[in-house]
Amino acid sequence: MLKNLVLIISIFFLACYIEQLQAGKKAQKNFVPGTEWFDTNGKPNNAHGGGVIYHKSQYYWHGKHQIEGKSDPQSSLKSKPFIVNDSSKTKWKLTFSDEFNDNKIDTCKWTVENTIKKRIDVTLYADSNQVEEKDGNMFIYYRKSNISDTAYNAGRFNSKGKYAPTYGFLECRMHVIKPNGHQTAFWMMPEGIGMKAPDGVDGTANDGAEIDIVEGTKAHAYSLGIHWDGYAKPAHKSNGRLVKVPNMHDTEYHIYGFEWTPRYLIFYFDGKVVASMTDPKLIPHVAHFLYFSGSCFGKNDWLDGDIRKNEFIQSGNTDKAYIDYVRVYQKLN
Repeated sequence: MLKNLVLIISIFFLACYIEQLQAGKKAQKNFVPGTEWFDTNGKPNNAHGGGVIYHKSQYYWHGKHQIEGKSDPQSSLKSKPFIVNDSSKTKWKLTFSDEFNDNKIDTCKWTVENTIKKRIDVTLYADSNQVEEKDGNMFIYYRKSNISDTAYNAGRFNSKGKYAPTYGFLECRMHVIKPNGHQTAFWMMPEGIGMKAPDGVDGTANDGAEIDIVEGTKAHAYSLGIHWDGYAKPAHKSNGRLVKVPNMHDTEYHIYGFEWTPRYLIFYFDGKVVASMTDPKLIPHVAHFLYFSGSCFGKNDWLDGDIRKNEFIQSGNTDKAYIDYVRVYQKLN
């Protein structure tokens, strides 16, 4: 009798465990001790320093969502953010980096996109042939596709689901393409469901934003800023600026920095402050992943040129942007 009871209980818990594994993207309504818990998006729970609150007959598990990363063994642990004339006594710890000194992309850190983006007059294809790590850089390639006369290739890669910090100092040294209907960007997006405003449109970036550290839009300037509350009008909101840098593309590399704290956002160009935001409504407080992307545009009022009139690309040539390194630091004090 006792053996039968033990067997029945074991089968019950096994069935519950299997149900958990098969839940996949379904929202979890119960849990079994010793098994993985899933959030309302079907993702494994990630709540550092978590706790339980009771609200309107519902129990909620809450905490800081953060995906831990790792630094490149070739990065100096003594390195610190590049800030010109830094008089602060802030101490930093390198928590994530990639020096791109290998000949193989680290798939524990990065996912190369395989996507199709349709614009009004051109279609953009991203795949593994448009991103390559070699010669101490990560390359993003821009080409005319042979799929159709309006199809173009441009690489994109990100750290979604692999590394997503909340706060810190992000820095990359990169060669941004001189825009002529094409563009390079280093930016961030919220983990989970991204810009879909999970708690509804609240008029703030607190629950996540598109954070643009650099978007190469002009021959003598670039764009930075944030977008929040989704992309649909009239809810969508944004705050940013155009940073004027005369002849910026005459220099092969520039260093783009972004300092993100619970109280402010600061953007840097070659170690100098070029923009800051202190309005509490503009500060995200959730985990964001890193994003590097190439894009192509036809007729537009956003950046210089039209890819359909780019003679270099139209002649069958390949243009390229490239990243020397990316590093992320966390404050120790």
